[in-house]
Amino acid sequence: MKNKRFEGRSESFFQKRSDTVTDKELAEFIREERKFWDSACTAETIRAESDIKKNKLVYFHYFGMVDHYRSNLEMNELLKKYNIEVDSALTYCTVPSELQNCYGQIMDNEIKKRFGEKFTDSLRQVAEIHYVRKNPDIIYPFEECDFNSRYPGDKNYSDFFKNSKKDFWNNVEYPSDFEFRKNKDLYSHMSANFILYKTGKISDIKTDISFKNKKNYKYSSYFLNQLKEFVQNTKWVPAKKMGIPVNSEMEMTVHFK
Repeated sequence: MKNKRFEGRSESFFQKRSDTVTDKELAEFIREERKFWDSACTAETIRAESDIKKNKLVYFHYFGMVDHYRSNLEMNELLKKYNIEVDSALTYCTVPSELQNCYGQIMDNEIKKRFGEKFTDSLRQVAEIHYVRKNPDIIYPFEECDFNSRYPGDKNYSDFFKNSKKDFWNNVEYPSDFEFRKNKDLYSHMSANFILYKTGKISDIKTDISFKNKKNYKYSSYFLNQLKEFVQNTKWVPAKKMGIPVNSEMEMTVHFK
């Protein structure tokens, strides 16, 4: 899907470096840019209203500074059932939101007017479920999954950050000559990254450690082995996406005293 609305404009005035132009020139650039977007919005509004009268509806997939979805193809198939066409558009962080893709904004309002405020959100949920079920072997980034804890026994997601660390230190002792931090602003930490499968199995454990006090590096192997053993012996709860168990990336970080 391509959006040819601004194919002829190679660079936004707002993207010019401020240190290469005077304040007066920059103000003029901004005025010209605003005039362009005002004009584009007016033209798109007229076109959208005309298309709506012809019973043409268009749903837009947005790219740029917005949430991205894997299920766009599944969403397109669902929209076809309602005779809604599909297009795409970029979003710009330097352009007022009310002037971006005015055609799409008007179409979105018309779709909500005809089908309900939550219509597209409901379709998106169905599309996401279809995508997850059609792609059972994908390994999802942690942030794409539902915000449920992966640690056994937790009641909510926030519990993970305290319970896993507490249980780790309950079974790991500091060496007698370990040098604890004196400056509370300087944190030392170690982390384990691994793949957590929907079966509960884990693989590809990678560990890393960072000490502010260089003298503590002599204990790197000791602490990393303890962390790896903890990860391997924990019965992790598989991640979920749209309520469906999935494979996911996982990270556990532990800070030192």
